[in-house]
Amino acid sequence: MKDTLILNASEILTMEGSGWEPLKSEKMKRLKVMENSAILIREGIIREIMTSEKAEKYMKGNSIHAVDAKGNVVMPGLVDSHTHIVYAGTREEEFYQKISGNGYMEILASGNGIYRTVRDTRSSSGDEIFSQSMKRVYESVSTGTTSMEIKTGYGLDLSTETKMLEVIHRIKNTGIVNVIPTFLGMHAIPQGQRENEYSNYVISAMFPRMKDRVKFVDVFCDRGAFSVSSTSEMAEVAKANGLRLKLHCDEFADIGCLDLCEKYHPLTVDHLLVTDQRGMDKIARSGTIATFLPMTAFNVADGKYNDIGAFIRRGIPVALASDASPVSYNSNLFFAMHLAVKYCRMSIEEALNAATINGAFACGMEGQYGSIESGKNADIIILNVDSYRKIPYEYGIRMVNSVMRNGELIYRDGAFRS
Repeated sequence: MKDTLILNASEILTMEGSGWEPLKSEKMKRLKVMENSAILIREGIIREIMTSEKAEKYMKGNSIHAVDAKGNVVMPGLVDSHTHIVYAGTREEEFYQKISGNGYMEILASGNGIYRTVRDTRSSSGDEIFSQSMKRVYESVSTGTTSMEIKTGYGLDLSTETKMLEVIHRIKNTGIVNVIPTFLGMHAIPQGQRENEYSNYVISAMFPRMKDRVKFVDVFCDRGAFSVSSTSEMAEVAKANGLRLKLHCDEFADIGCLDLCEKYHPLTVDHLLVTDQRGMDKIARSGTIATFLPMTAFNVADGKYNDIGAFIRRGIPVALASDASPVSYNSNLFFAMHLAVKYCRMSIEEALNAATINGAFACGMEGQYGSIESGKNADIIILNVDSYRKIPYEYGIRMVNSVMRNGELIYRDGAFRS
C-alpha cells in the first residue's frame, strides 16, 4: 500500500491536546496552525507532519498517493459527541406547532414530540430504520463529521431498544463513520407508566441486555423526564458494571441533577441551558466535560443560548455537539460553531477545539481521534476555505471539500466515493 501525502494546505489545524485531559480555560483559545507543511499517512495512521520541502524530497524517493488540498484548510475530522441520529419517521408538523406557540412540554403532553418518534420507531423494521438513519449519517459525514456518538432512546421497551442498538452497530460496521454507542433507555417515561415502574424495568430488563454492547449510559434528568433519585439508581448500576455515565440535564429546569457530578463523575453533562453559577461550580469540581448543543437552542429553545464563554472562564472543559434528532434535524457541526461564535460568547478557536479534540475526550476516544498528531487515526477533512477564521463567516457555503477516514478518501468535491 502506498503512503499518502496531503499537500498544498494553506493551514493545517492540528488541534493538539494537553495529552491526559481535555482543553480548558486559556488552553481552549490556543490553536496550533501549521503552514508550508504536509501530512504523511501510512496504513491509515498519521505518521508525521513534515515541512513542504521535506515532503518534496520524500516524494522523489518513494511511491506515494498525493492528495492536493488546493490551498485550503486541513483539519481533523469533527467529533460529534451527542447525537440521536438513529430513529424512524419525521416530525415536520411539530415544527409548525412550535411556530404557532406550542412549547416542548405541551407538545410532549399531547402525545407528540418524542412519543411520535417512539411510535414510528417501534412500528418500523430494522432495515427501514437503518435506511433512514444512513441518509442522515451520509449528510453528517459530508459536513465533516468522522466520529459520532449515537444513542438509543426511541424504543422505551426492550425489543425496540435492542433493534435500535443493532442498527447503531450496523452503521458502525459500514466504516463510513466511527461510531460510539450509548444506551439511553431512560430518555422519556412512556405514556401511562409511572417513573419508578419504568426506571426499574430499564435497570432490570433492558440494561443487562445492553451493557456489553455500549460504551456509555445516558439519562435524561430534567423536569418532565427523570428525577435525581431514578438517575442515581441507573448511575449506580452503570458504575457497578464499569460503564461511564453521561447526563442530559438542566435543559428545562434545574432539579438538582448536577448534584450527581461529584458523586458519579459523569464523563459529560449536556444541554445546561438553565445552569447557574452554583451548577458551574459543581461541574468544575467534578472534572466533567460540559457539552453544548447550540442547534438545539436554535430549534427548540426559542433563541435561548448558553453563555459558553462563562463555563470556559470557570475552567470547565467544553465540547460542542449537534444533538441531531427528529426535533433538531441538522447535524452540521460547522453551523453549530457559527451559532456558538455568534451567540454563545465563544471564539472560533474555542469552537474548533470543542468540536474536535474535546469532542474526542467527550467520547472517550482522545487517544485515536480529534487531532492531527503522529500515531492517531487519519480521520482528516479538507475545507473549501483558505483560513479557519472564515469558517463562521462563510457558514452557508459547502464548507467541506474532502473527507478522509482511516487514510482513505471517502468524499470529495460533493460526492461519496464507492
